[in-house]
Amino acid sequence: MKPLFQPDATLPKEQRIVFLGDSLTDNGTYIAYLDAYFRLHAPDSNITLINLGVSSETTSGLSEPSHPFPRPVVFDRLGRALEKSRPDWVLVCYGLNDGIYYPFSEKRFAAYRDGMLRLLRTIRAYGAKAIALTPPPFDALSVQEPERLQPEGESEYSYDRAYAQYETVMQRYADWILSLDDSEADGVVNIHGPMLAQVAAARRVDPGYRSGDGVHPNARGHWEMAKEILRALFNVTLERTPDDVTDDEPQSKVYALVQQRHQLMSAAWKEHVGHTNPSKAEHAKPLPEALAASEELEDRIRQAVSEHPEERRRLRESEWRGCKRLDFMLGGREGLLVLPKTPAAGNPWIWRAEFFDAFASADEALLRQGWSIAYYRLSDMYGSPGAVERMRDFQRDMTETCGLADKTVLFGFSRGGLYSFNYAATYPEQVALLYLDAPAVDLRRWPGDKSRDSFSAQAWLECLTQYGLTEDTFADARVSPIDRVEPVAAAKIPILIVTGDQDEAVPMEQNALVLAERYRQLGGEVELIIKPGGKHHPHSLSDPEPIVKFIVDRVRFV
Repeated sequence: MKPLFQPDATLPKEQRIVFLGDSLTDNGTYIAYLDAYFRLHAPDSNITLINLGVSSETTSGLSEPSHPFPRPVVFDRLGRALEKSRPDWVLVCYGLNDGIYYPFSEKRFAAYRDGMLRLLRTIRAYGAKAIALTPPPFDALSVQEPERLQPEGESEYSYDRAYAQYETVMQRYADWILSLDDSEADGVVNIHGPMLAQVAAARRVDPGYRSGDGVHPNARGHWEMAKEILRALFNVTLERTPDDVTDDEPQSKVYALVQQRHQLMSAAWKEHVGHTNPSKAEHAKPLPEALAASEELEDRIRQAVSEHPEERRRLRESEWRGCKRLDFMLGGREGLLVLPKTPAAGNPWIWRAEFFDAFASADEALLRQGWSIAYYRLSDMYGSPGAVERMRDFQRDMTETCGLADKTVLFGFSRGGLYSFNYAATYPEQVALLYLDAPAVDLRRWPGDKSRDSFSAQAWLECLTQYGLTEDTFADARVSPIDRVEPVAAAKIPILIVTGDQDEAVPMEQNALVLAERYRQLGGEVELIIKPGGKHHPHSLSDPEPIVKFIVDRVRFV
């Protein structure tokens, strides 16, 4: 399925995005997190988020016999919702209620499947992009009253008694959503897997961790949803959890105001469109009154963004290998800088293009010699022009704000080879040296080689989209590092390549050796260290001294 993000990786200037769903969307915390992100990191964009979630709603039309009222069905209000909200995109999240908390049955699944397909078709017929979210997981360990769970059978089920293994049902529903293709949806977002992974990680630290009440996730679950929507639809990959992702009152001035506005507008929009849930949004204002009240909040939000730049930077201090580590945001992306205890002359620095802290023996050795270490998260951008321009902004910040040397030494591990080399080919005057480790340097080979067992059609499509290309136009585009050797060689940038001769993921015969040969033919300096029997992992060398020596012998910043 073709990704919806733009090739230059910028957020859209104007977009109306409507959310349809059940109680998880009705709560809408994940939508407020998205809104806060856009306000802080894309203040020039006019991205309008409209929450039309309704508690208990389904696409299937199914309802438990003892449910207090027949469950609402989205089709009872869909026409009005589209007409009144005028969306560009519609994100839909259903499934938990559609299985009605019973064991799996083909009949119930068919009702969900047919309802979802009808919903997506209707949205597309209206002229909006239809984007399907997987259902979230059902977390039996978070149900506070275990007697509400029954292990098998259906005859004794009621609204407040769920099937103990209901997560197996949701997994099957999620798998089906992930199988949708371009003929059925314009986009798919997998929230199910990331939410499961977040809960598993939390329970490794605290076995008693509760992710919510089993059906409704807590704030961390909502953040996982927002994070995955940003990654899948806007190509923004985030790992850090904001300080405001707690069940307590938000500390952020911006988020507190965004949340207040979100609650005001969500209630107004839901009642403006109408629904069949007998529980109405309390204190909901008529939409015109809510819009007027929202304008005052909009002014306060803009003022808070202006007065609190620290919320955009989100600086956090910690330690890495005994040295000060600074995490921060720049341009809506995550960056970090590790500072040596005593900087070397000229403030030299290495820049990990990808996989910070992986096989970092050379990084640590240089840190001990007074080098800083930087990283900027541009995951899944494949070294595209959009990524390269963001890298240039990052380097400016490192030199102008942090006082590091004008030139950097780029470490390109695996796919980081794409980022590093394409950056050096575009801005050779900014790069002192390249250290490439098991590097991918030919997009035709990775991710584009369809003969590989590990070939990912989605990754290849994402890559093409990032470059603004199709398979037909890619053949003549010459955008891979091995096609851009000339400007790097002309700048006389030394290159060190470390690779294994048994690399199964990025074969050296198709990548490292081709690059080295072309570079030498152009008179460039390249040293090749081949590890006999070495596979893709582990990277680097057991003794990093040859790597460190190559770098310090050739790079001087004084």
